[in-house]
Amino acid sequence: MLGGLSPARFLREYWQKKPLLVRQAFPAFADPLTPEELAGLACEDGVESRIVRGKGRRWDVAWGPHPESRFIELPDREWTLLVQEVNRWVPDAALLLDAFSWIPNVRVDDVMVSYAERGGSVGPHLDSYDVFLVQGRGERRWQWGSKPAEDRTFVPGLVLRILADPVLDRDEVLRPGDMLYLPPGFAHHGIAESPCLTYSIGFRAPSAAEAWTSFAAAAASRPGAAELLADPPLAPAREPGAIPPALLARARAMIRSLDLSDDAIDRWFAAHTTRLKPGHTLEAPRTAPDAKKILARLAKKNATLVRSEEGRWAFLPAARGALRLYVAGEEIAVPREASALAKLLCRARRHDGASVLAAAKNAAARALLERLFAIGALSFGAIRR
Repeated sequence: MLGGLSPARFLREYWQKKPLLVRQAFPAFADPLTPEELAGLACEDGVESRIVRGKGRRWDVAWGPHPESRFIELPDREWTLLVQEVNRWVPDAALLLDAFSWIPNVRVDDVMVSYAERGGSVGPHLDSYDVFLVQGRGERRWQWGSKPAEDRTFVPGLVLRILADPVLDRDEVLRPGDMLYLPPGFAHHGIAESPCLTYSIGFRAPSAAEAWTSFAAAAASRPGAAELLADPPLAPAREPGAIPPALLARARAMIRSLDLSDDAIDRWFAAHTTRLKPGHTLEAPRTAPDAKKILARLAKKNATLVRSEEGRWAFLPAARGALRLYVAGEEIAVPREASALAKLLCRARRHDGASVLAAAKNAAARALLERLFAIGALSFGAIRR
């Protein structure tokens, strides 16, 4: 998949450092959906999508949901449909993420799928995340810079952030199964050579501003956070504009009372990076199955267990072999007896029933399964024939 590179070498030499083109990273690649199915998704409420048309310095974007008539009116050249979070709606598209299980789950963003007619493009641009561009049907020409973009001037007057004068010194045509990795901040420009599907597997990290805001919000929700800053004994002010040193001392003490221990920061980070995105929700079943029903279903031939795509899964070690499991931002205490099951569920999006049964031979593991089904984090997939 990495052109003969091990994941360790790729992470050491390429990850967030320089692009990598891999021919036939996915041999005999089969598209998990058709262009028509992608267009159907783009017509649905709650699905983020856009249609981009243009070239040079003239670009236009239309945001979804799109009426079906819009696709009938489009020309047969120079337009691109992009649909975000296709992994939420198409299970086989979600499985593309499992090919990258050597990257921590907390870095996963989504699988965006684009369909373009000949000449279709979204213009030369930058991304703020790591992305693997996997080519499905058709061919797309990619031009990219071999070094991080220094000139980040954008074409004025556009909604889209199109680079005005990008340096693109690499030029290659990707065919089905080929893959291009691009770190954040590298200029790139894709142009459809023929009607084509491209899968963008994105990995994102929080910005410092996002992290500070989230940590402060978490701290503000803790018990005692609503208490007012009490004045120290005050003397009559000679200068009302001067802040009393004793009041400054109390303000410093209030801020420093925040729990900034490694454990507190680790637990905040795990919850933050696995949280639900805006508009996402775990859908709990009306009647959650108990452990007996879950085990009976898992025991059926070719049974499949599926993770929800509505949030990320991760864990932190706890004392005496226990874990803290994080699912969609929720922390779940997992005793040592169920830790093997928790780790198994974090490794992949889909599991065969036999492997889950093997890890659920004790009461603690079965209780964990019950809870994950009850909150909508797990469900049964279609029986594989």
